[in-house]
Amino acid sequence: MTQKKSGKHFLWVIMGLLAVLVSPAQAALEASLDRYSIAMGDSVRLSLRSDDDSDPSDASLDGLQELFEVLQRSSNISTRIINGERSQTRELTLELTPRREGSLVIPPFEVDGKRSEALAVTVGPEPTMQAADEMVVFEAEVDRSKVYVQGQLLLTLRVQQAVNLDSRSISELEIANAYVETLGQNSFQRTINGRPWLVHEIRYAIFPESSGELVIPAQTFSGRIASGRRTLFDTRPAGRLLRRRSEELVIPVLPRPDSYPVATWLPSSNLRIEEQWSAPLDQLRIGDSITRTITITGEGLQGAQLPPIDGNSADGLRAYPDQPLINNVNGDGGVTGIRTDSLALVAVGDGVYELPALEIPWWDTESDSLKIARLPAQRLTVVPSPGSPSTPLDIDGSVTTAPVGTSVSTSIAGLAGTSDVWPWIAGGCASGWLITSLLWWRRSQHSPPQQAAPQVIEDKKSPKLFEACKENNPAIAREALRAWLHEQGHSAPMEDWLLAQNSPALTQAVQELERCLYRGEDRTAGDESTGVETPNHWDGSALADAIRALPKASKQRPPKSALPELYLSQ
Repeated sequence: MTQKKSGKHFLWVIMGLLAVLVSPAQAALEASLDRYSIAMGDSVRLSLRSDDDSDPSDASLDGLQELFEVLQRSSNISTRIINGERSQTRELTLELTPRREGSLVIPPFEVDGKRSEALAVTVGPEPTMQAADEMVVFEAEVDRSKVYVQGQLLLTLRVQQAVNLDSRSISELEIANAYVETLGQNSFQRTINGRPWLVHEIRYAIFPESSGELVIPAQTFSGRIASGRRTLFDTRPAGRLLRRRSEELVIPVLPRPDSYPVATWLPSSNLRIEEQWSAPLDQLRIGDSITRTITITGEGLQGAQLPPIDGNSADGLRAYPDQPLINNVNGDGGVTGIRTDSLALVAVGDGVYELPALEIPWWDTESDSLKIARLPAQRLTVVPSPGSPSTPLDIDGSVTTAPVGTSVSTSIAGLAGTSDVWPWIAGGCASGWLITSLLWWRRSQHSPPQQAAPQVIEDKKSPKLFEACKENNPAIAREALRAWLHEQGHSAPMEDWLLAQNSPALTQAVQELERCLYRGEDRTAGDESTGVETPNHWDGSALADAIRALPKASKQRPPKSALPELYLSQ
């Protein structure tokens, strides 16, 4: 019976090792498409890539050819040598066109035991051409008929040509009261009514800054019909110039719904919040540091639109925030904003600390409803550090209960009883003290009086805070203010610190800073429904002046005790 169990355990170990070894190898075969939404008659490019000696050209295409027709295929091999290490990449590129409409799934490819992931692509009906005899068609298309203020609208400018063109150009896109982000360009083939077309697309993400109407002006495309191969000495005139204009588009911009709570306005197709901890939450000791990293990802939002997160709401924890990381990732669905906030937490006492749940409201633009992204509450358990009890320990680890004064007096009495030189030592110490006092008195009579240091804080003592106020950057100013308070030894909440300063100017400046960061208004547009105020509309001079005007005692770090801080166990 024991041998059978041992055999089973050995088998499970071998299978686990094989799974660990095989998983990285499976990830070496990657499949991707240049577009995931196409129409009948369009071409789409599929790439199959391997980072080892496996050749993607050996993959079977039987499952793929049931859904797509292969128009063209090509292979290439690239080799890199970095620091003496050689790496090789093999890639198979297939030009495909769909055989039918609908939601199609390209099955995984397999090469040498490695499998790629399945790919989903949506195939729509064949486009219609308004003028069948046209050689060049230029049009503008948006992904939705209406958009929320500060929400994302995708615009596609498309050129379809049935002849070869030279010197192609499109006018620059300029839209009033909106931020425009260029997503990229793409080219592919399309067949309409049996006629082949070459298609070029330029895609933009547009974020309207005020409610009302968004006007996308007509754009102009120009190009010349290719007149065959030309040489340096060819004096023939260039091909005929063609110009096409798209239609002007007017898109309604909806205001923020009245049902939306008092929070940062976040219109998104999908928003999620995630967290990571640098260490287990139940294995902390007093003085240990643990880092909490919170990441917000919003599809259809810019990274600058995502709000800062305060990951510390527990008394007894000192927080040291890091500079946030804000990025934008452009993809097939537009812009995806990512904000990452890191916070180092240090416990100054043992016990159990409760961190409440974090919630971020956002508006789902697909279902047109309010949703909440949430992180669950967390519990941190902190135990005393080794060797930090409040009472002394004997060598064997037992607690000494005798009063400290008893041991000291006993030692002195023993010293006095075992030596008759004690009176001489006491007399020498007294003489030295008298000589030192006399020299100090004479020096004070000849030294000029020193002037007191000015009671004004200099900008160089907190450069990050005053630099943020100078640049009118509210997000950096708020983080720098909190960090400065920690550096000055103020561990109480900011509200308590403001009450203790008794400075109306400082209180008003901090409240204005918080309103700028958290309210959903746009002061430049003059409409309460326009969304979050941009950082450039905050004036940091009031906060800087209020900080400089504080008494010196409220800015300096409290004096440190001559004895090290003790962590007393209860």
